[in-house]
Amino acid sequence: MTLALPNLQTRRDFIRTMAAALPVLAAGPALASATPRTLIADQRFAANGLVLRKRHHWTDVQPNPNRLRVATPKAYDRITLHHAGTQVVTLTSEPAVASCLDGILAGHMKRGFGDIGYHYLVDYAGRVWEGRSLQYWGAHVSGQNDQNIGIVLIGNFEEQRPSRAQLQTMGKLVGLVRQRFGIPEGRIYGHIDLGQTLCPGRHLYPRVRMLNQLA
Repeated sequence: MTLALPNLQTRRDFIRTMAAALPVLAAGPALASATPRTLIADQRFAANGLVLRKRHHWTDVQPNPNRLRVATPKAYDRITLHHAGTQVVTLTSEPAVASCLDGILAGHMKRGFGDIGYHYLVDYAGRVWEGRSLQYWGAHVSGQNDQNIGIVLIGNFEEQRPSRAQLQTMGKLVGLVRQRFGIPEGRIYGHIDLGQTLCPGRHLYPRVRMLNQLA
């Protein structure tokens, strides 16, 4: 089954409504300031052969800082790989992928998240899409989000195989993140390693395990 595309405008209107409906906590944190400790310079992506699509390429919905936790002063020390896990997805056009990401964001907002839970998303064509800012801990592994960078590959890899482009990008992106934050060997996980789940799926998980062997 392939993913049915929602109406993009309707989807974005829904996300805006959800974001506006989230309660604003009086004592909530202010929007974090970008610091060198929580940034990966855009030019590093190109230097590593990666195509990066910034957040404004797929949404104009702003995160709710009152439902986010600032990532500093701790450093990131691990990476967890996921699959989107809902339906088979082989989308390659940018508008279609943007609509898909809007759907993920809407689902996370509906669950009360302050933003999309993942820091980076990788589509079937092998592009990297910017998700939640690294200024904030993610929301992708229950109880284990501190110091944990979340990367999701779009698709259901219990049912389909990741594309060659996705796998190549996953390897390059993990290498870039490890280099940037000094993440040690053996600290690359599939979601299944940290929780009761099949994520990132039987067709992707063996490739995730290989990343530790290459680290």
